[in-house]
Amino acid sequence: MSPGGSPLRARPPPLRIDHLGINPGDLVGKVLKSVRRSDKHPSLTLVFADGTRVQVMVDGYDPVHKGVPKALEMDPSLAGLFAGAGAGADAPVGLTVADCALITLSDKAFARTDRSPDRDAWDQHHLGVAFKFAAADSRAEGALAEGSWHCVWAILQDHDAATGECVFRTYDDVYLEHLQRSPRKARHRKKSGPSYVVP
Repeated sequence: MSPGGSPLRARPPPLRIDHLGINPGDLVGKVLKSVRRSDKHPSLTLVFADGTRVQVMVDGYDPVHKGVPKALEMDPSLAGLFAGAGAGADAPVGLTVADCALITLSDKAFARTDRSPDRDAWDQHHLGVAFKFAAADSRAEGALAEGSWHCVWAILQDHDAATGECVFRTYDDVYLEHLQRSPRKARHRKKSGPSYVVP
């Protein structure tokens, strides 16, 4: 299963260099000011004290053709720290990122069809993003154990419309990317004078 906070765990080994997004190591030393969840897409926006904004995103997610419902999950201690993060609401954090890495996780995926009462299951390997916060920060005491890693990963689930039972579950890679702000449209000042209608 996906890991919870793992106290005193060694730093995960480096992954392939061609992964999507930014280098997780770029976040080391930055102060995580707040976190916000999107209510429309499986993404998490991390706001840092220096003005940097980074999103945790799902590889292959298409906002137009969403397919199987996708969501970001995290270990309980990190979920507790980020509690209150939602659409239009930031969860204050105030912790320094001591380390950050992409790690390989392994979870049980499955699919159930009408043809068979049994479900097909397999081990799904996928990338998660792991954070370690500075133990010197007061909020890191208790909820976030010293030297522990805390992970965010992506889950895809489909449910039976009639029974609500989960009939399909798998996992996907996540990555970090700088938030791309939409350029503001220039405001055009209306010219004074008569209006003309072109026939």
